Amino acid sequence: MTKRSIYVIMAAITAITACLLMPYVSFSQTILPPDQPEQDACNALSLCGGQFTTPYSYQGVGLVNDLTTTPCGAGEDNSMWLKITVATAGQIIFKIIPIDTVDDYDFAVLNVTNVNCSQLSSSDVVRCNFNNNKSGSNKMGIVGLDPSSTLTEVQSNAYGESFLAPINGEAGQTYFIMISNFGPDATPGPSHGFTIDFTASTAVFQSNQLPALQNVVKHCSDSTVTVQLNVPVQCSSIAADGSQFYITPTIPIAGASGVNCVNGGYTSEILISFAGDAIPGPYVLNEQPSISGTTLYNLCGDSMTFTSTSTPPSVSFTVPSHVQDNYLRPDTTKCDYSAITESVLREFDSYLWNTGQTTPAIKIMNPGLYTLQVTDSNNCIGLDSINIIDSICPQYVYLPNAFTPNGDGKNDIFRPVFAGAASTFRFAVYDRWGRAVFITTTPGDGWDGTAGGRQQPAGTYVWECVYQLYQEPERMQRGTVILIR
Repeated sequence: MTKRSIYVIMAAITAITACLLMPYVSFSQTILPPDQPEQDACNALSLCGGQFTTPYSYQGVGLVNDLTTTPCGAGEDNSMWLKITVATAGQIIFKIIPIDTVDDYDFAVLNVTNVNCSQLSSSDVVRCNFNNNKSGSNKMGIVGLDPSSTLTEVQSNAYGESFLAPINGEAGQTYFIMISNFGPDATPGPSHGFTIDFTASTAVFQSNQLPALQNVVKHCSDSTVTVQLNVPVQCSSIAADGSQFYITPTIPIAGASGVNCVNGGYTSEILISFAGDAIPGPYVLNEQPSISGTTLYNLCGDSMTFTSTSTPPSVSFTVPSHVQDNYLRPDTTKCDYSAITESVLREFDSYLWNTGQTTPAIKIMNPGLYTLQVTDSNNCIGLDSINIIDSICPQYVYLPNAFTPNGDGKNDIFRPVFAGAASTFRFAVYDRWGRAVFITTTPGDGWDGTAGGRQQPAGTYVWECVYQLYQEPERMQRGTVILIR
């Protein structure tokens, strides 16, 4: 065995021993579905200083890719947006502190004062740091703005230079902070969340709107209701027992939880669970302090204020009735050669047939079971079906031997009469000299006794009809008809 082999083996043993002795710290991950509102700049979360923590990992760039490039080279990716507005001038300083120190966070700060949030560009960027958090290059994984730095940008894929120079914020200025989140530099993937800390800033930031009930998210349930708020609230401010809400007429509340609330975080929607199934009908959801006196508070920690004389915030909602499955007519029989139109007996918001069609009515030619799933205005889903049965019906063509085109509404038109559907059709009428006075390929059309706009004389005319009935060969028939004046 060579010395090199012994060295390799000893190095491996040393590395394994170190790993076994190293304490293991596990961080949970909460990966949000793509296209969260705050992933688009126009829906940026408004902060007012202090500290803000999000335990979430974001995917993609939202519905809109707001920042495709920056002075640092790259644009946004796995991003979310924050917003601050300066109330009192001073330095803007912050740290982005990963919950898991090996996670890699990039950021860009944009001065968006008097800028349309839907028209951002690289020229709006005043700071950006897209360095990589190679193990140890960003101490504790922290990046941000700090007085120790004079830099305004750090390029993508660089290492080191964790901090950029502070921003001198003026009163009235608004800034966006775009934060892209990644896992460890060696094995990129979802991150574990971060805290952004503004406590070293000397600038003072504007406060946010206070939380308020905005509307109810319609869903088909008699045991829950989901309320949407005007601004995000901290998940920790939601009373789990649901005592911050009451319903009139009375529905007992069993509990409340924020949508996507895991390991803290924030939410704009609260799911309120009933203590049993509610009777369908109109209700009002009201807000109040919890049993312990707490209320919902926004991302700045500001909460609603209740007084004995104020009207409690409220929003109306409806506990829906379930969709009754009688919106299609009973099973029906049709002639095997015919098509029928089947349509719903009541109106709904959306339709999905088992044929893939999404219209309230469909044309049916083939026999079989046809099912229709519908969704009503409360997002309640119904399912009904109809069985179409074919019957063998007689098929024939009949042509009269005389007609009287005198305008009295009786026997004025000479045409073939079909029992059955003709897939091929040509009908022509000729005078005694073999001149065509009428030709059509449209079933149902007929001769009115004129040619070129002039009435034809009484007498005998020859007709010829070519047609093909359902599942039968093409046929041609000839005969005569008497035009009577």
